[in-house]
Amino acid sequence: MGPPARLFLPSHRIGWGGAAGLLVAAWLLPFLVHLMPWAGPRPAGVSLLPAFWTAFVAVNFCDLGLAFLVALAMPAVSLCVTGLPAAQWLGSMSVELVGYVLAASWLVRRWPRFWLSAPLAYLPAKLLAIAVGLAVPALRDGRSPWAHLVDAVSNGFPGLMVLLLINLALVRLDDDATDWDGD
Repeated sequence: MGPPARLFLPSHRIGWGGAAGLLVAAWLLPFLVHLMPWAGPRPAGVSLLPAFWTAFVAVNFCDLGLAFLVALAMPAVSLCVTGLPAAQWLGSMSVELVGYVLAASWLVRRWPRFWLSAPLAYLPAKLLAIAVGLAVPALRDGRSPWAHLVDAVSNGFPGLMVLLLINLALVRLDDDATDWDGD
C-alpha cells in the first residue's frame, strides 16, 4: 500500500484505541472550554480555539481521514451539546477546520519539527473560510474580509498561543522519541 493510501487508513501512529480517545477528546474539550467561567465579551472558544487543539493533535498522530472526521464532527457535536458555535457559524467553522487540517497536515509533513505549524496553519484556514464566505452569502458575517481576519487573529490570539505550546510539546515529544536508544 502506497503512501497516499496510508494517509486515509483509520490510524497509523496511535492505534484504534488512541483514535477513539482522540475523537472523544475532540468532542469533550470544546464542551469543557465552553462551560468554564469566562468574563470575556465573546464565548471562551472564540478566544481559546479548542477545536483547533484536537485537530492539530489528530494531524500529528492520525491519518488524514480521522483528522477530517475530528474537524468536521467537533463543531456539530459541540453545537448539539453546548449551543456553541452559534448555528449560523457551523458551516463556516467546519470549512475553517477542514482548511486547518489541510494546512497543518501539509506543514507537519513538510517540516515535522517546525514549531510554528499549528498557529501558522490557522491563517490559511481562516482565509479559506473568508473566501468561502464571500462565495456563499449564507456564510458571510457582514464584515469586510480584512476586518474579519484581523478580528479573528486578535480575538483568537490566546488560542494561537495555546496552539504554539501544543506544537512545541509535540515537537519535543517527537524529538524525545527519536533520541531514545532503547537502553
